[in-house]
Amino acid sequence: MVSRESFTQAVEELGAASKLSVSALADKLCVSRSWLYDNFPEVRNLGRARLSEDDVIVEIEKIRAEKPAERITVEALSSRLGITRQTFSRNFGHLYDLLNPDSDIYRKSSVEETLLAQVKDLQKKLNGIEKEHEAALKKKEDQIFSDLMRKDAEEFNTIKTSSSLKRLQNQAEDQAQLAREKTKENAALRLQIAKLKSNEAQGGCEVINHLKPDYSAVSNANNPSAKDILRMFTEAEKHNLKAAEDIAVEQKPDHIILFQPYFSCDRLAIPVLPLAGKVLIVESNIYRIDHRNEFIKNLRGYSIIALQASASLAKTKLWARGAKIPFDAEFISKLHAEIALAVIDDGLSAVINFDPERFVV
Repeated sequence: MVSRESFTQAVEELGAASKLSVSALADKLCVSRSWLYDNFPEVRNLGRARLSEDDVIVEIEKIRAEKPAERITVEALSSRLGITRQTFSRNFGHLYDLLNPDSDIYRKSSVEETLLAQVKDLQKKLNGIEKEHEAALKKKEDQIFSDLMRKDAEEFNTIKTSSSLKRLQNQAEDQAQLAREKTKENAALRLQIAKLKSNEAQGGCEVINHLKPDYSAVSNANNPSAKDILRMFTEAEKHNLKAAEDIAVEQKPDHIILFQPYFSCDRLAIPVLPLAGKVLIVESNIYRIDHRNEFIKNLRGYSIIALQASASLAKTKLWARGAKIPFDAEFISKLHAEIALAVIDDGLSAVINFDPERFVV
């Protein structure tokens, strides 16, 4: 039996001699190449001409999903990458910080950064308009007060006359009109900010609703069994799909988006939406064909587009943990293994499979 230590030592020795290959490693350890592939699958990386930084980060994420609370050792990472410790230090030494268990290996998506930048810009404009409004009101108040102070007692008494009252009334109406206009501008800006924050305006269409299954029953359960968890999961999904059917019948959307992230991303990862029309987004993680086909059958006649995320199990577990999904790794692994993707023959208008990591990392 070849131990991990013997394997690592052999990799380092062959790497130092520039003779590292699967065949050379099998000969040195006195085993077959197939045995190496079965017991040390990381040897598949030995055939790569050059590892990229993204390759290293993906491997770190896989190890973090397996052992989230432990520091990743350079030896373990180098072994899984099929390189020597010296090669890692020379080419990827700037990634040492990611080996700590509390390191942040998430990066904001370009979509999120764009939205945040737009929100910040609109907030800045709103603050500027409010300051201008306040300055204009203060200036007008100072002007009126100064005019009154310049009048003597006799002139001051004439304010009660009809003409003076009319003049003051006109000034008050002008100020009220100015305040209404500024208030309208502020409301418009606040509406833009709210829409950007909720990402309601995608693709030029009107998103009339975004339904998501409620898994709070799982979160609130006290030590539920695997059978109980599956039952609560299925009930939450069925309730969500039934609510979607009712809303579709009531509001008559032009398109229904069946968004199935399978615990690997959120709505920001949706790659495309229709260019126009009313859209109902139904987010669902249901993996059973019969439940999905029943939903499609009940909404026959509607344009239903399936958007399905495809991600590795390690990535799914990592995202689910960060998003505080109330299901353990065992349940997510089982769901991931039994996913049955939709096809156009199921009665769908279109099926789009996408890699969520291209849009939200």
